[in-house]
Amino acid sequence: MSDSRVFLLGFDAADKDLVEQWAREGALPNFQRLLKQSLYGDVELPRGLEAGSVWPTFYFGLRPDKNGQYDGARLFDPAIYDHRSYQPDTDALPPLWTRLSECGKRCVVIDAPYNYPVDSINGLKVVDRAGHVPAGSGNFLHLRTHPPELAETILSRYGADPAGGRSSDFFPVDTVDAVREFVDIYTRRIHSKVDMMLDFWQQEPWDFFMSVFTEAHCAGHRCWHLHDPTHPQHDAELVQAVGNPLKTIYQALDQAVGRVLQAVASDTRVILYLSHGMGPRASGTRVLDRVLARMDNQAVSSRSGWLMDLARRTWRLMPEQMRKPFQKLRDNVTNDGFQPNRAGRRFFEVYANDRSAGIRINLQGREAQGVVAPEQYDRLCEELVEEMYRLTNPESGQPVVREVIRTRDYYQGPQRDRLPDLLVTWNRSHPINFIESPRVGIVDTKGIDMRTRTGDHRIRGRFFALAPDWPAQKLNRTVKTEDFVPTISRLLGVPAGATDGQEILHLVAGPLGGANNEEQPARITPRASGLA
Repeated sequence: MSDSRVFLLGFDAADKDLVEQWAREGALPNFQRLLKQSLYGDVELPRGLEAGSVWPTFYFGLRPDKNGQYDGARLFDPAIYDHRSYQPDTDALPPLWTRLSECGKRCVVIDAPYNYPVDSINGLKVVDRAGHVPAGSGNFLHLRTHPPELAETILSRYGADPAGGRSSDFFPVDTVDAVREFVDIYTRRIHSKVDMMLDFWQQEPWDFFMSVFTEAHCAGHRCWHLHDPTHPQHDAELVQAVGNPLKTIYQALDQAVGRVLQAVASDTRVILYLSHGMGPRASGTRVLDRVLARMDNQAVSSRSGWLMDLARRTWRLMPEQMRKPFQKLRDNVTNDGFQPNRAGRRFFEVYANDRSAGIRINLQGREAQGVVAPEQYDRLCEELVEEMYRLTNPESGQPVVREVIRTRDYYQGPQRDRLPDLLVTWNRSHPINFIESPRVGIVDTKGIDMRTRTGDHRIRGRFFALAPDWPAQKLNRTVKTEDFVPTISRLLGVPAGATDGQEILHLVAGPLGGANNEEQPARITPRASGLA
């Protein structure tokens, strides 16, 4: 299969169930045909670290205890007891496109989430043209490319990012005009990226071409309450005026699929990857640190009120160049829920994601001012696990925690100490406005901005694969995120190198053991598929 070409189209946080629902209803005709005419299946994500580690795991082929990235473009630094941006000039490990490049393959990579470097590619690389958040953390996206002069070409031909380099959190979605502007920005982003991709694709016969759309991620976080009529913030009158903005974004993505599949050559293997899903946001992340502080007999700091809400809104709207003089003041007066004096505490919350919160032990020999002796570590973890299961949601009467994961039980790689020690997965059947237990009493969310994002991540991904010799069927087993590096490497005749993944046999050797035995529709090529 070394003569294959692979076109990988990524959809960051595009929910597989919404895609399937709207496809079967006819709203997404290209995905509807893929459900009938492609090989597709579900993808398992790294346990407890789904949102921030899924893309690094995907392109390194290594789980977060080996690639070290569990919170996207941020790392917890035990020397300073705080998060810092992860902005390496060169990858510490070779991502898929570097491995391919070293073997002479010509590659294009556009907007790989949470991957900051622009070097080590035999071809073209675009960073932060239109991402969900900056590849190297921070507040604004800054377009960078390889070769460097490509950035000016992109700006002159396709214009600047319609979102102005800002995260979707900066855009209000509370009025008719605001929602219409939001939809216009993110649909223009999609169409502009397709124009750019297809122009690049025609330049030469690339061996590996990868581009990721992040608009489903942006819209899923911000617009879930307008999609879901059961959401506490649902505004039926607003939806009646503007429609379902989330569905509109998915329809624009569906059109992008059609354009790409119509343009690629018939000898190209096309893989569509939906990284992880979206659902309603119900999270105790950030609130957990107040719980932990009380458990450790610490005072709880809480700032709230209309002035704080106004300050947050003003900060989001402030241009980047105006922010720098006020950064320290902002850090001192705002409150994201995380408590001070981490260095003097035995344990504290570190951000993992909103589905699962992280707990870090202030361990001697690892943290700069560790207070917990190594021989106390296991017992303290057991104590914390027991206390987490005692937490309840007083509004629902249900346990607030669904599962507590001891990280060392699942991850043993050389970067394990970068990860939280415990991962607390929330019971998301009811909004979490309060947390209660016999030990801490009732802890509230006062002062924490819990309303900006109304949607949050779900843990299962989906892939679609289209080529003349791939069967049209759904796999009856789940593959893993790390399986795509060895699979694509095999398709392109390149050694996979060190990887935690396994080849997806249906893609490298046809329908082997485990395939469905049902009669299959005729196999198709992308160009002959008739996708709209």
